[in-house]
Amino acid sequence: MVIELGESLDISQVQQIKADWEAKKTDNPSCVIDASQLGRVDGAGLQLLLGLVLSCDDIQWQNVPDCLHMSAQHAGMTTLLKLNT
Repeated sequence: MVIELGESLDISQVQQIKADWEAKKTDNPSCVIDASQLGRVDGAGLQLLLGLVLSCDDIQWQNVPDCLHMSAQHAGMTTLLKLNT
């Protein structure tokens, strides 16, 4: 499953994004997350990403911006989100 993050991943969008992701979900446990457009992420967005990462057996990040690295680091979630691999 390939997931392209938009410009913002915050509490106002989490419910809709989660529904979109669940509709895309396949039996393939591999996920590729392209974060090239992401410019803003909040705590709710990080929680949503964590749920996605935990539901995938194999995760691959592409084009991770500084805002995501910094937010994950401040929340202590870098390892959980598998951003340091």
